[in-house]
Amino acid sequence: MKLKLGRFIAAFYAFFLLMEVLRELLRSSKYVDQFVSEPWDMTLLVLQSSVLFLAYAICTYLYLYYQYQKRAKWFHVLAVFAIALGIIGLRYLVEEVIIKSITGYGNYYEGTTAYYYIADNLYYAILYTLFGVAYFFIFYGQFKERRQRQLELENKKTELSFLRSQVNPHFLFNMLNNIYSLINMGSDKALLATDRLSKLLRYSLYESDEMVTVEHEVQSIHDYIALQELRFRESVQTTITLDPQSIHHKILPFVLMPLVENAFKHGEVTDANHPVRIAIKAMGEYLDITISNKIADKNKDEVGGIGVENLEKRLQLTYGDRHVFERNIEDGQFIIHIKLPTQ
Repeated sequence: MKLKLGRFIAAFYAFFLLMEVLRELLRSSKYVDQFVSEPWDMTLLVLQSSVLFLAYAICTYLYLYYQYQKRAKWFHVLAVFAIALGIIGLRYLVEEVIIKSITGYGNYYEGTTAYYYIADNLYYAILYTLFGVAYFFIFYGQFKERRQRQLELENKKTELSFLRSQVNPHFLFNMLNNIYSLINMGSDKALLATDRLSKLLRYSLYESDEMVTVEHEVQSIHDYIALQELRFRESVQTTITLDPQSIHHKILPFVLMPLVENAFKHGEVTDANHPVRIAIKAMGEYLDITISNKIADKNKDEVGGIGVENLEKRLQLTYGDRHVFERNIEDGQFIIHIKLPTQ
């Protein structure tokens, strides 16, 4: 929260003109006549009063600005009360001692008691001290709200980065092991696998924070599937149905990857009658994504891994209540259905 005294003083004088000058002008025509007959004297009187009233407000505001977070609330009440009494004393010194000694005139009649002077000044003390208090808390509340939003955003970014960091090294470790095996066997596929992996790493490194197009995301899936095919002796069975109207929509990167990876890890991916199915289509303001795979017999009790859990958290952090994430098991198929907003 930055200290902006210029803005504070401008707000004070707007308040002062409304509460004092305009009120007097509307209440009595004599006040207008005084300004007309004695413009210089009346102007000096208004400026004198405004400066003294400003002291109430600005001292309270500055005290709260520098001390509010350092002391207990009860102490602030006493401090603000002490400031008000101090300014009343300052006003007496200026008007009834200094100015009176120069001009011969004070703001109060001769014989005014200290009790009457303090009581008479309490109205202005309370009014302009409360202005300083109100001004501080209005902008302090806005400052706290902005800081809270910023903190939530930073926490969101940190958690997203953490979730991403859990997925990528795991995937990279598996792929490097596959390529190592190909090189060890002297397979010609090692070069192709290295090229595919480099594309995926480039995608992971340079598309980690921004939204990406569906077309870009699907291309990374093709590269991933091509790498996974190297692990299987039988042909990998996958079908990707991509709505042409959806390819330019943007989504969070690595939405499809953990789902496809999960299918390869927990599903049966070589059954031609039950291929891994990926369907993406645009439906108005939403993008509809469905991925299904046959559950492998050995993984009947474990169909969703850390990748799926992390993806669900990432989507919640990014899209909040604007998305749908559903997972079901039907006829031996593990199905994940996702709806993401396109705007």
